[in-house]
Amino acid sequence: MKAFLIAYIVIINLAGLILMGIDKLKARRRRWRIPERTLFIVALLFGSIGIFVGMHIFHHKTKKPRFYAGIPAIMTAQILLTGAVYLWNKVQMERPAQAVQQELELIRKLDEDTISSFISYENLMNSRLTSGEIGADATEAVDLFFENFTYMIEDEEINGDEATVTVQISNIDARELARNLCREILKASVEIYPDDSEEATTADYYRLLRDMLSSNTYDTVVTTASFHLKKENNIWVILSDESLEDELVGGFISYMNDPYILTAKETLEIHLDALEELTAEEWMDYLEIEDVFATYNSEYYSLIDEEYISQLTDALDFEILRCTEEGSTATAVIRVTSVGMTSVLEVYREALLEYAGTTQSIRDGSTAFSNETSRMLLEALQENTDTASTDVTLTFSNNGSTWEVYFDSDFTNALMGNINAAIEAFVSSDSETGE
Repeated sequence: MKAFLIAYIVIINLAGLILMGIDKLKARRRRWRIPERTLFIVALLFGSIGIFVGMHIFHHKTKKPRFYAGIPAIMTAQILLTGAVYLWNKVQMERPAQAVQQELELIRKLDEDTISSFISYENLMNSRLTSGEIGADATEAVDLFFENFTYMIEDEEINGDEATVTVQISNIDARELARNLCREILKASVEIYPDDSEEATTADYYRLLRDMLSSNTYDTVVTTASFHLKKENNIWVILSDESLEDELVGGFISYMNDPYILTAKETLEIHLDALEELTAEEWMDYLEIEDVFATYNSEYYSLIDEEYISQLTDALDFEILRCTEEGSTATAVIRVTSVGMTSVLEVYREALLEYAGTTQSIRDGSTAFSNETSRMLLEALQENTDTASTDVTLTFSNNGSTWEVYFDSDFTNALMGNINAAIEAFVSSDSETGE
C-alpha cells in the first residue's frame, strides 16, 4: 500500500509538470489550450507540486492570481494534510494493536517467514511422529492451512510497558482437521503389512496434511487469540509462546496431541478395518498357520490350511455391539463372524463315523488312514457354507498418547470360527457315541 501511494504521488506530479509544459507550448503556438479547470483538478488530486514547479520552470501562469495564490494554497494544505496523516499513523504504529495487526497481515498474506516465527513446524506435528527435514510439502501445507485466514482485533489493554491484544480469528475447523489427520496417521501405524516399513517422518506428515487440506472442505470457525506484548525502546514487541502458537492455529496443536481426539470406538474400528483388509496370504502369515488341524499329513495339510484361510478371508466380518469409555479404560463387545467350524467338524465327524463302520478302515495302514481322514476333513471344509458369530469382550486403555488396542486369545478363538467350542462339541459328540 505504501509503495502504491508513493508511485501515485510521483506519477500525478509528473503529469502536472508535463501538462504545464504542454500548455505553455500551445500558448506560444496559439493553439487549443488545456483548460485551467483540468490543471486545478490535477493539483487537487495531489499533483499540486508538479503544477507549482511547472509554473516556475516554464514561466507559465505566474501572473494569474488564481494560480500564483491558489496553487501554493492547495500545495500547502496537502503538505499539512500529509503530515497530519503521517503523525496519526506514527502514533497508531506505536500502539500494541498496530504491532499485532502488522504481524497478522503478514500471516494473512501467507508470508512463510512470519508464519514460522509464530508457529514452529515441529509444534504443528503430532508428537508421536519422528522428526525429519522440512520440505516444500510443509510450506504448501501451511499455506493451505492459512488460505482463508481472517482476523478482527477485538480489544486492547495497556498496563504500563505491558499490553494484551485480543483478536478474533476466523479459519478452518482445526478440530475436524486434526481428527481426520489423526485417523489417517493411526491407519498407517496399525497397518499390519505396510508397503513401506520405514517409520513415518515429518515430511510424510506434512505431505498427508497437504493432501488432506487439498482434497477436503472444512467449515470456518471463529476462535480467540490473546497477544501479550512488552514495550522495548518505545516499540511494542509480541511475546510469542506455545499458547499463542496454538491459538493462532485455532487449537490445532492441542487437538493433534490430544490422546482422546479419537474415541475408543473409532480407534477400535481402525484396528478391525486393518484386519479385514488382509489377504489370504497375509492371514496365513499373521496367524502363523501351518497344519492348523494338526493332521501331520504332508499330502493334505497345506491344502486344508489354504481352504480354511480362504473361507476365513471371505467370511470374516466385525460388528462393534457397544463400546464404553470410563476414564482411560474402554470396554467393547465385538461380534466376530468367521468360518462355521462347528458345522465343518460335524460334517467331518459324520464322515469319520461312516468310514469307521467299513472294513476299509481296518485294512488301511497308518499312511492310508491318515490320507483318508485328512481328505474327509478337506472335503468337509470345501462343502461348508456356514458361518459362526461369536461375541467377544475386549478391555483396553489409553496410554496418554492414544488408545492401545490388544487382541487376546478369546478374540483369536472367535477369529478362527470359535474353534474351541467347535472342538469341544466334536469331542463331546464322540464321547456320547462311544467312539
